[in-house]
Amino acid sequence: MTDIRYRVLSDNDHTRLVRKEPGLDKGYENWCPTCDKTGSYFWQSPDCATGQQYDCNCEMQVALFKWYSASGIGVTYQRLDWGDYEGSQEVLRQVGKYIDNAREFLRQGIGLHLQGDIGVGKTMLVNLVLKDLVKKGYSCFATTFAQMIEMYTAGWTDKDEKRWFQHKFLNSQFLLLDDVGKERDTKIALSETTFDAVLRQRVTDGRPTMITTNMTADALGDGYGKAILSLIYEQSLEENITGEDFRPKANDRRIDEVLKGWIRPIT
Repeated sequence: MTDIRYRVLSDNDHTRLVRKEPGLDKGYENWCPTCDKTGSYFWQSPDCATGQQYDCNCEMQVALFKWYSASGIGVTYQRLDWGDYEGSQEVLRQVGKYIDNAREFLRQGIGLHLQGDIGVGKTMLVNLVLKDLVKKGYSCFATTFAQMIEMYTAGWTDKDEKRWFQHKFLNSQFLLLDDVGKERDTKIALSETTFDAVLRQRVTDGRPTMITTNMTADALGDGYGKAILSLIYEQSLEENITGEDFRPKANDRRIDEVLKGWIRPIT
């Protein structure tokens, strides 16, 4: 497994990332997403409640930022780790098995299907899974279902966008479709077409797809068709996540960190 610091992005991915974050073109010697080239940052270690100063490994921070961003993982999740999840330990064990056996799940085309109420940690969990897979060297891409529809339709009139869509959505070894069902209020017919086109092709090609949704199994079947629902369950490790909405607590924690001048490193 090649050290993530020495992996090279495709020209297309690099160009797209630099449009969003020009600092990437400066190299880690002149730009860092964590310490802002001060050389250090303040953060709370597990054994230090008051926080402390750490030397910044700018090279690693830039490399992780680059590869996570190219994989569609947002900066918020880039700075979270497994210690931030406060939900079911059994669910953690199950997704841990998925990561540990990623090679076999990839060979069999088995994805993840996380269902549960709003705020119980589905998106956090699956992004943490994806981060570990990126570090292992797998090609991954994370997106919301609504964003997938927009990118899919962009390819109708732009050949470059069509090639990029195929590269990311159809050819990535692991694909995350987050928040399936949220888009259906305004794009019902198009969502069904896109879902069918992407999921069916990935199942045919034996590529795992990870799905998070608030919809029940019956609602998924009614919304996207029993055939698609069958594909999801046939090719997925399913977990039903329960618990309370911990987003308000997470928000309080983040505000407290900002006021203290702390910044989480990218992990």
